[in-house]
Parts: sequence; structure tokens; C-alpha cells
Amino acid sequence: MRLTAHQRTEYKNNILFEVIFQARFPQIIRISNEQPANFQDQIRKKGFPETKIKRVADLPVDIPETIRRAMVGDDEYMFFSENGEWQITLTKDFIALTCTDYKDYTQFEERLKTMLEVFHKEYDPTYFSRIGLRYKSLANEKILGIDKDIREFVPPHIAPELEPKASIRDEVQVIEKTLQLKDESSIVNVRYVYGELSGKFGKYNLNDEKSYIIDIDCYTKEKVRKVEDAITKSRTFNEGNIRNIFEWSITGALRDAMEPVSGEN
Repeated sequence: MRLTAHQRTEYKNNILFEVIFQARFPQIIRISNEQPANFQDQIRKKGFPETKIKRVADLPVDIPETIRRAMVGDDEYMFFSENGEWQITLTKDFIALTCTDYKDYTQFEERLKTMLEVFHKEYDPTYFSRIGLRYKSLANEKILGIDKDIREFVPPHIAPELEPKASIRDEVQVIEKTLQLKDESSIVNVRYVYGELSGKFGKYNLNDEKSYIIDIDCYTKEKVRKVEDAITKSRTFNEGNIRNIFEWSITGALRDAMEPVSGEN
């Protein structure tokens, strides 16, 4: 993509509130028909001792299976770290790793490698049909510990309505914008939100707080057959399009508020 390439920069104030890796695969009926007990035995020894099961609701038997699934989805098996900051989700056609207290990609990749190796050994999928890595960031006064106009964090190429000279600047209450970008290696869906937000965002609970969200979802639909290739693909997303799009999506004011502590390295 025609964006400036950035080296890794560590920030004192990390605004990431959720990072998700997901791998899809041709459905494995065994996961639907029996509980993943062997998978649980292995993964709980690797730092995921807590388990929660979200089952398909019991609906009348005369409802067709396709409609039943559309109404309530599939069974989901969730495995959590003891502190609840890491989660593995397993269904018949995807596996995901979610982190709500992201420190750095090295730590994330260690758990990703563990998850994929245990999964591949237990279920031996023919291939992964989609590999995706998603970064969700949230900037506001509370998270950054500052008293600042959040509008200064949104670049003019994303929201020209928030520029100081914009005639409607003071009337703008909410902005939502989505982009889809594509190059030879990946597709990226990017969502931006500015406004007074409420609800749960990772470990943060907001109550009508002026905020800026950057949601970057980078993925490929190329078939990936080996665990090491899936891990490499995820690392490439992290070091390439996700990093560069994030830097393109922030202003110098937000960069300063996050307080770079290591420079570029």
C-alpha cells in the first residue's frame, strides 16, 4: 500500500483496547458433535485454565437447522487466562485469540503459537481459509490522562469536518467512516468513530465520553496450510499494513499524548 513505512514505536500510553487473531477453516463436524475435551486439557496447561461454553439455544425441534443456526449461531467454546485478559474461542469453523491488555506483539505471538499448535495437533485442519489480525484502539482524556480536545487527534484526511476552520466543526457530534484497502498480500477494513461513546470497550467502560476509535482489520483469504505460515502471515500484518495504517490514522497531537518512550526501533 502507498503509505509511509514505519518502524516499531513503543508508547508509554497504550491506547489499544483489543487485539484479535482469527483463523477460519473448513468446518470440522467433530467440534460440533463432541466437546473439545482433549483441546481443553492441553490448552489449560498452557495458561488458559478457565472455560466457558456458549451453547446453541434449545429451540423447537421442528425449526430447520439452517434457520436455527441463523437465529442463535454455533456452539462456542471459550478458554480464558486466569486474569481474564486472554481468550481463545473455538467453533466448528474458526479459532480466535483475543487480548484486552496488549503489551507487545512478541507476547501476543507466543500465545498465538501455542494456540495454533495445540489446535492443529488435535484437529489437523486441511488448511486455513482466512487469516486475520485486528487492532482496536481508543483515545480519550481518561485513557490518556490528559485534558485535551479529542478533535485534535483525528487527522484532516479522515475527518475534515473537525478541522478548526471547518464551518460545521462545533455542530459535529458523531463521525463514522469506513475504508477498505487492498494490495497484493491483504485486504484491510478500517473503521473510524468520533463522538461521545458509551459501553464496554475491552477493559474500559465509557459513559458519554468524547473518544476516537481506530479499528483496523487486516486479513487474507489465501489458503494457508501450516501453522508457521499462519504465524508468519500474522506477523507480516502487524509489521506492515496495520502499523502503517495506524500511524496514518493519528495526528502529532495524539502521538505526543501517547508519549513515545523508545523512539523508532
